[in-house]
Amino acid sequence: MSRESRDEKLRDLMRERGLGALLLRRPANFAWYTGGADNRVDRGDPLGVAGILCTTGSTYVLTDNIEAPRMRDEQTPEMEIAEHPWHEGPAALLEELTGGARVGADFPSELGPDLSAEVAPLRYVLDAAAVERYRRLGADAAEAVSEAAASLGPEADEREAAAELAAACRRRGMFSPVLLAASAARLARYRHPIPRGGPLGGRAMLVVCAERGGLFANLTRIIDFEEPDPGTAHGQEACAEILRRMREEATRPGRTLAEAFEDCRRFYAEAGFPEGWRGHHQGGTTGYASREVVATPDARQEIRAGQAFAWNPSLEGAKAEETFVLLENGPEVLTRS
Repeated sequence: MSRESRDEKLRDLMRERGLGALLLRRPANFAWYTGGADNRVDRGDPLGVAGILCTTGSTYVLTDNIEAPRMRDEQTPEMEIAEHPWHEGPAALLEELTGGARVGADFPSELGPDLSAEVAPLRYVLDAAAVERYRRLGADAAEAVSEAAASLGPEADEREAAAELAAACRRRGMFSPVLLAASAARLARYRHPIPRGGPLGGRAMLVVCAERGGLFANLTRIIDFEEPDPGTAHGQEACAEILRRMREEATRPGRTLAEAFEDCRRFYAEAGFPEGWRGHHQGGTTGYASREVVATPDARQEIRAGQAFAWNPSLEGAKAEETFVLLENGPEVLTRS
């Protein structure tokens, strides 16, 4: 999708809502619009330090004099930068650029209506350039997990495992806002075992939601340092089979996430775990968020070619997760180990 096409979509939304401009500061929307640029400094802040300002006739990167040089040189060199002094704020510049028109935003503000829920679906279907970036991200995420896994043994500490995985991601230019490293004891007890320390033991789990250029590659890997007991092995095989069926049978264009979720419940039952789906959400669409929309019985989001998915079936002590994109000719797994 060209920048002109993105502008057209934003301006259609502006016309529907009677707005003269729209300001996007959420990192996911900034990355979507720019094709992977990053507007963050403090990654804990839900809003970036630069925004996309779309008016009826022009589009700018709106930022202050602290960030403007970096935006010009590194992040958005092909776009016009609208710069204001850091100590004055953007109000006067916004007035000048918009002619005093009513401004919507993708966050709650005094400027005008919060259109975050209406902007988000614009980014759900990925264009060819985003899919190509996603392929490289998925390959790097899988490589990072494999590198970390290869460095570990049963005596390794959970925090050591987490550090190895985080470092492997950072070496590849990826951030990991979700990163789990669990020992055999803790992965059997918790679905979200945040690393606390202690030896991994006979079985470990590495989980990462790796982000680069605004896109997220989600991946879980189970490491067996010794032969698992029959019950654990059966649970892991069931998770892998459910994941395969979700990818190959449930995720088809024209269906809804609610319909895929109903299939998921049936897959659990046919694998011998009819209530297994209750222990954790099963994933859903991904892309510019680790989960754009989580599948539930009420999720009416349509499944379309060009969307990315991360299903994550899990049972006690077992989990399977991957990221794939649904293309016109079927699913393509992006995070193969």
